[in-house]
Amino acid sequence: MNFNSGRFWLKTAVYALLTTVIAGLAVFLLLLWQFDSDAARRELEHAFAAQGRTLKVSGPVSPLFWPRPGIAVDNVSLSEADGHSDFAAMRRIELRFAWLPLLQKHYLVRQVRLLGVDATVIRRPDGTMNIADLFDARQQNERVHVKLDDLSIADGDISWRDEVSGRKGRLTALRLDAGNMEDSGEIEVSTQLAWDGRQFDLHGKLPVSIADDQVRVDGFALDARTHLPRMQVLSAQLTGSLMLNQARGLLEASQLELKLETAKPAATAVIRAPKLDLSADGIFAPSVRFALNLGDQETHYLLDGQASNVRSANGRSQAQNIAGNFQWENGKNRLKVEYSAPAVMDGLSSVRLQPAGVRAALSTPYLPRGVIRTELTGQIDADLQAETLQSRLSGLFDGARLDLDIRQKSFTRPHHDVSLTLARLDLNRYLPAQDGPLAPLLRSSQKINLDWLSDVDLNGRVAIGQFDVGRFSVQQVDMDVRASSTGVDINRFTAQIYQGVLAGTLSISNDATPSLHIDQKLSHMNVHPLLKDLFDFSRIEGRGNGAADLTASGRTFDELRSTLGGTLSVSLSEGALTGINLVEALKNLPAELSQWGTQTIASDLKQKTPFQRLSASFAFDKGVGRNHDLKLASPLIDLNGQGKLDLSQNIVDYAFNVRANPVEFPKLKGLNVPIKITGALPAPTYALDFNALVKDKKTDAEKQQVLKDQLTRPLQVLK
Repeated sequence: MNFNSGRFWLKTAVYALLTTVIAGLAVFLLLLWQFDSDAARRELEHAFAAQGRTLKVSGPVSPLFWPRPGIAVDNVSLSEADGHSDFAAMRRIELRFAWLPLLQKHYLVRQVRLLGVDATVIRRPDGTMNIADLFDARQQNERVHVKLDDLSIADGDISWRDEVSGRKGRLTALRLDAGNMEDSGEIEVSTQLAWDGRQFDLHGKLPVSIADDQVRVDGFALDARTHLPRMQVLSAQLTGSLMLNQARGLLEASQLELKLETAKPAATAVIRAPKLDLSADGIFAPSVRFALNLGDQETHYLLDGQASNVRSANGRSQAQNIAGNFQWENGKNRLKVEYSAPAVMDGLSSVRLQPAGVRAALSTPYLPRGVIRTELTGQIDADLQAETLQSRLSGLFDGARLDLDIRQKSFTRPHHDVSLTLARLDLNRYLPAQDGPLAPLLRSSQKINLDWLSDVDLNGRVAIGQFDVGRFSVQQVDMDVRASSTGVDINRFTAQIYQGVLAGTLSISNDATPSLHIDQKLSHMNVHPLLKDLFDFSRIEGRGNGAADLTASGRTFDELRSTLGGTLSVSLSEGALTGINLVEALKNLPAELSQWGTQTIASDLKQKTPFQRLSASFAFDKGVGRNHDLKLASPLIDLNGQGKLDLSQNIVDYAFNVRANPVEFPKLKGLNVPIKITGALPAPTYALDFNALVKDKKTDAEKQQVLKDQLTRPLQVLK
């Protein structure tokens, strides 16, 4: 036989092909004879009946032969494990079985294709799932086994209901394709998720392999995108690895990472769990790390921390401890917070940290001499669904008692309601050192920066037992504060100030050039220490009332003083003018008066002019206060005056007419002494107002005679 002959090999190939076709056809006919689709359907119904579920088929059942034998069933419904409640409905199911087991009437499911799935997954009050029995290998029928190599779902609609937390979700337009899962297959999934009123577009690829009772997913990635209120787009990515042990009913996850990102505002949040176990007993993670970075060009929020020994079961989650850091930055202003507390979560929304320990440090260029530090303990509650956060904390601040209650609404654009009570606040520990007698805040040329208000939305009540800045001090401060991007409004302000009471409102706008508005009333106040401590002006003593309705604009105190406008009125009783004794000056005429006519006299703080009443009203414009109705009344003299206080230049310019009381000094009846007070506000000088004496005289001789008469007349009277 010639093995090199072409005819030989042609015949061999034809015979081999015919043999293969005949053998294949024989096997196919054998399987066709052995396979009974109705019997397969009955076995499936029996398999689910063993789990208490009822499988109903309303449509036709047809056999499938290629590439694997199987059945196609239309219009199928499956009950819950109670046998009558609806669990799922499917427009079509295609099941394909392994070839060889069919010869022994065993149905080994290798491929599943589901079309038009409508199912509801429920988490019961005891924490168990209504689908748990479907994954329990111990309940499978002895003649029907599931060992999937391919799974396909199209046009799926899966609802989720948590009877523990009351939350609901839904997957629509679900499409899932998984192939070659026994080797190194891949699952590709895409769907739309409706969760808490929000819509998410999900898609991902999961490398999967199935071996015996274990399903492994190594290095998967799921991506999601959604639109949130006040944001453009929120994108999320979940990565990690999974292993499902069906025999033990345990899902193990490793290197899980959830990353959330938004473009506006720019934010990134990352949650990492190196290991996580999910079983019928609940969820356990030895540690979970988290980090948040949120901000724009001016303001940044940074949060990081770690939760240890996290457990979740029956709708309740606990962490043995959560500890980390929070940081807020705006320009050169920085707040650092360290926190530590056990945590409890009910459902998926309510979180409580108690007892919570908080250590905070605030640094700002406005307080350059030190960092404000405080340590607080208390309770922090968060509702993730309602987006609320409430903190009730207390502790010490610079040795003084501090109680703080904060309620926050919304996590993306937070609104805060704050109640703060502080026993004492002494800013002198932190403000620049005094370079003069005035309070540091009033002398500071540091520009006022209100940019930090751009992200603030706050209502609050602030109570301070004692507030000190420089030499200025007030007690029992109580105010209602409203702060927002437009500015700060103090709609109610009361305080005990220098034995009196201050009440009114104050506001400052956050404009390119901030504007200040003060509307205050003073009652029964001791004016001398107030003016001395605040402005280093000590020329008036007395107690009384006052009212101020003032406006100013600028970014420094000097600018505010130079733009001050509005009205100011005062009414004092039982006081004194310090620096001069007008009564003694009248008694000592002509010597004193003649001296005044030739030179000025510096004030002497030991000298005083007592009065029973003093009243004056000022109209301010561009930092200059003008007064036309100053009146001083005492048993010995009456004084009327007018002039101006120039706060921008810190000078005084006043003219007074002093008259002796004709009852007490009958011999001085008709005597009128014009006095001029000029110079620096803290230390003015006094002089006879010669221009006032001779204002009606035209010639030098007439003016000299007037002065001579004023100098000699008192001399004759006093003799």
